[in-house]
Amino acid sequence: MIDAIDEQILTILQENARTPNAEIARHIGMTASAIFERIKKLEKQGIIKGYEVRLCPDRIGLPLLAFVLISLNEISKMHMTGKQIAEIPGVQEVHYIAGKGSILAKIRTAGTLDLERRLDQINQIKNVSVTETTIVLKTDLESMSLPISREKN
Repeated sequence: MIDAIDEQILTILQENARTPNAEIARHIGMTASAIFERIKKLEKQGIIKGYEVRLCPDRIGLPLLAFVLISLNEISKMHMTGKQIAEIPGVQEVHYIAGKGSILAKIRTAGTLDLERRLDQINQIKNVSVTETTIVLKTDLESMSLPISREKN
C-alpha cells in the first residue's frame, strides 16, 4: 500500500522520471537517501514498473495512429492471438475487451501503406475473423500518467 509521501513521490516521477532524489527530497521535506529507499521499495512492490523515454511519433516517422478492433473465431484462443498481434511491428498496445470485438490494438505506422501491411499481418492470423480500423486525426492527450490518490471512490 502507498501512503501520502509515496503519492507525492509518484506524482513527481510521473511528471519527470529523471527528477533527482535530492530535488524530490527538497520538495517533500525528506533526505535524498530516504527518497531513494522509498523509490526502491515502490520498485520492489511492482508499483513502479520501469522508466521509459517518450518519443514524438511524428519526428521519428510514425505519424499515423490507428486503433484496430479485432473479432475472433475462437474466444478460447484470445490470449494466444493477442500475443501474436503484439509481435507485429508498430503495435503498441493489445487489450482484451468486452463488447464489440475481442481485442483492441493500438498501432503506430509511417502511413496508410504501412498500416495496410500491418492489417494484412493481423488478418493472416488464423483466429482473426474480422478487423475494424479507426484512424486518429488528432490527439489532444496521450498519457501514461495515472491519478495518484489514496481516496477510494
